[in-house]
Amino acid sequence: MFRRCLTPLCILILILICMVSTMSSSPLGHRGALSFSNSLRLTRAIRARVQQVLSRYKQQLFGDELFEYRELMLSTLPAVTVSYRTWLHMQDNERLHLASHNLQTFWTHLEGQRQQLEREKDATKERGEQRRGKRGKPQPNLCQRFVSLQIDLRDLMKQVNSQVHVHTSETSRWIQHLRGYVILRDLERYLSRLARDYAVLQAKH
Repeated sequence: MFRRCLTPLCILILILICMVSTMSSSPLGHRGALSFSNSLRLTRAIRARVQQVLSRYKQQLFGDELFEYRELMLSTLPAVTVSYRTWLHMQDNERLHLASHNLQTFWTHLEGQRQQLEREKDATKERGEQRRGKRGKPQPNLCQRFVSLQIDLRDLMKQVNSQVHVHTSETSRWIQHLRGYVILRDLERYLSRLARDYAVLQAKH
């Protein structure tokens, strides 16, 4: 009789061990950490590319790669800075959703600026003029540099959107795991009470 009772008991214990093991890890786990690591590398690579394009942009359009005009702000661009307290209290999903929205906003602004550069280039061709650098060489194509940046941003946006989806799915899975834990926990408590009830019934009869 002991062996017959041992099998379901072992199964229950194994389920509990699996649940505890699952709950001890973060919702995203190793796969999420690897995904974030890849996105971090891509973000840093894009930032370096933006710095290069910005330097070339200032040199070609303003004649000075050290050109600065910090007073000018665009209200349609996302805020670059955020208070430390606000940043610290943001949830992971908030960070990802905000990043997705902000990257899309920057991409849209780049597209508008690229189209403006294209119109200027077309107007120059119509006048039969070719803009040249200081050494008389044709200027590098800024439009193409903008396109490259947009492609990089699009890749990063895809990663962020994928992480938003995964995070949402993993959070839902985490909640389901918690539900399973509560079910097993309450079942264990109920069976303990039921065992006491049977002990009382046995004593009475």
